Amino acid sequence: MPLAPRTAPSHILKRNPASEEPPRFTIGVCKGTALLSENRALLREWHPGESAVDLARRVRESDLLGKATAQRSADVVRRVFGPRFLRRDGEPAQYLQRLLSARGETGEWFSSICLLYAARADALVRAAVVELLAGARAEGRLGLSVASVESFLGEAVRLGKTEQPWSPEVVRKVARGVFKLLTEFGFLASAPRGRPREILRYRVQPVAVAYLAFDLHFQGCTDASLPLHPDWQLWQMDVPHVRDALDALSSRGLWMFQAAGAVVRITWNYSTMTEAINALARLDV
Repeated sequence: MPLAPRTAPSHILKRNPASEEPPRFTIGVCKGTALLSENRALLREWHPGESAVDLARRVRESDLLGKATAQRSADVVRRVFGPRFLRRDGEPAQYLQRLLSARGETGEWFSSICLLYAARADALVRAAVVELLAGARAEGRLGLSVASVESFLGEAVRLGKTEQPWSPEVVRKVARGVFKLLTEFGFLASAPRGRPREILRYRVQPVAVAYLAFDLHFQGCTDASLPLHPDWQLWQMDVPHVRDALDALSSRGLWMFQAAGAVVRITWNYSTMTEAINALARLDV
């Protein structure tokens, strides 16, 4: 069933102004990394309007997450699924539920969009990709080790980027979580425990590109600022790559992209995010 028409949110996606303190790192990654299969299962079961507390209760009663303990199930729902997908009255969950229903549960587009929401909910997830991983690439490193993640986190603690000081034991635990998360999201190859893991080239599918473009547009990004948005960095896309991807998708009828120098104009073919999601659900992209 297509989503019922809804008007686009009137607010602009909030970013921390320079005058505000940036969000601090937490140990949230220890409660859940990518959890792609768990998120798929929860999206299948979630009811529009349902809170994380109510969903957690149903998950425990139905044993939805299999062998997970009751406490583990509650943590996954309340500390991972809720903060990532139940923002803005559950709009992300509703959109992804629709796409999964129409497009099936295979495809890397789902992982990319899950990464997007994980990074929006957790500053450490974003930093792990756009600072730690990008820095390793810039240095010419071919792999990443847990020790290098620990070093990155230790420096963050020293600079006061964490909610509270972390002990060396906490740093090690969080580093293992970050390492696992980067592997599950496809940035690192699998390797025997304790060995550095190869840094992989990240590939993002057109469905995810279209989703983020519409999401930013309906949250108030101007045409000119849309390719500059920092969320694209999560998928290792710089401005020329974003422009090329948006231009390529023009042929699919989602929008008309025009760019000349610094001037960008996009003629959008859908007036709400709901309409755009319904189009993505049936479009061959």
